[in-house]
Amino acid sequence: MKKYASNQERTAEYFENFNREKILKLLVSELNPVILDIGANLGQSLKEFKSLWPSSEIHCFEPQEECWTELDNLKQMYESGVTINHIAASNVNEESKPFYSHEVDNTKGTSGFNKINLDSKDSIRLSELQNSDTSDKEIVDYKTTINHKRQVPVERMDRYLNRSGLKNIDLLKVDTQGHEPEVLEGFGGMLENVRVVITELMFYDYYERSLSFSDIEKFLIPAGFQLYDINHIVKNPMNGRTDWVDVIYVNNKLRKI
Repeated sequence: MKKYASNQERTAEYFENFNREKILKLLVSELNPVILDIGANLGQSLKEFKSLWPSSEIHCFEPQEECWTELDNLKQMYESGVTINHIAASNVNEESKPFYSHEVDNTKGTSGFNKINLDSKDSIRLSELQNSDTSDKEIVDYKTTINHKRQVPVERMDRYLNRSGLKNIDLLKVDTQGHEPEVLEGFGGMLENVRVVITELMFYDYYERSLSFSDIEKFLIPAGFQLYDINHIVKNPMNGRTDWVDVIYVNNKLRKI
């Protein structure tokens, strides 16, 4: 075992040797892995996964209608190995569940089951506008860009896996803006058949609901998972807070390294 003069030296060597791509390729060594992309949005992860594993089988889930054209175009581009589901993953099977799309401060394409928090102190401009000379009309107009309600179909992933004939999942990516616990709960006992999970945890007050590690680990740990990496950390430059992180969990029952 190599000896290091300090933890800083050890960490510096880590960044020389590893990045997100290398870690994922290390954990998922198959040439044709089965991947679930839950919260596919405009296909950012789909493109990343197809670049890493061109022969992968990827099942995308995205209920936001504004994203479908882009996803369907990507499916045609890849020709095979991509399934686009215009539904959301959750812990229930319902034809219609309240869902919110947002267009806040020129940020488009965000959506989820949680409303944006109108009492947020530093994540949206509302409090800034209310404490300025901004007119009431401008404030009302700003609020109209927030929390557009619609209804979307949702499905538990254990039902989807059963009806799709999928028994083992090599990689599960979940990015659902605070709905991650419900997604994991929807796998039921079939979560034990997932090898690697990469998911986002949002700690700050942008949405009416924030998460902690315990919110997802209550499902992951009983299924055999252990935290492997905090893959990405987003810091808030105004107050020093950590706003969100991307984390990778590996199923100890199925791990190959």
